[in-house]
Amino acid sequence: MQIKNSTDRYGLVTKLLHWVVAFCVLGMLLVGSLLDVLAGPTQGAIYGWHKSLGITLLALMIVFMLWSARNIKPSYPAGMPFSQLALAKVVRYLLYISVIAMCLSGWIFTTAKGKPPLLWGWFNLPAPFVPVSDSLGHAIRQWHTYLAWTILGLVILHLIGALYHHFVRKDDVLKRML
Repeated sequence: MQIKNSTDRYGLVTKLLHWVVAFCVLGMLLVGSLLDVLAGPTQGAIYGWHKSLGITLLALMIVFMLWSARNIKPSYPAGMPFSQLALAKVVRYLLYISVIAMCLSGWIFTTAKGKPPLLWGWFNLPAPFVPVSDSLGHAIRQWHTYLAWTILGLVILHLIGALYHHFVRKDDVLKRML
């Protein structure tokens, strides 16, 4: 298997980054939806894990975007309508932007609430230049929630597109990432 992308397939690094990010995002959405219903010491431990994974996901997204920018992308199937090409690109870029914004908003709101991430139990990592402020923390937390719903919708669109290509168009769009 090739390391870099080619005009017809994604390379090993792109596939690995895609699937690690995908599972992290889905895990974060699931855990994030359960945080408010948990109680006791379990909640604190899961919050800590969630914060650390959010910072790690931010770093992974930056690496993924840099890697993607430096590599060619496989061509879309011949005859794919312009509207589908445009939608695929818009969804991909909105996913990138939304996941990065989600990670940043979590980092900012926890710092503003005076509870910055303790990165994997090693050290506190407050967001730079963010003051401790309940009102700021509350406002950014609202955006964090909106971004979660946005990401969920974009992931569903992404999955529908991949499944449409695999089962309806019967092209290799999905296979290129597997």
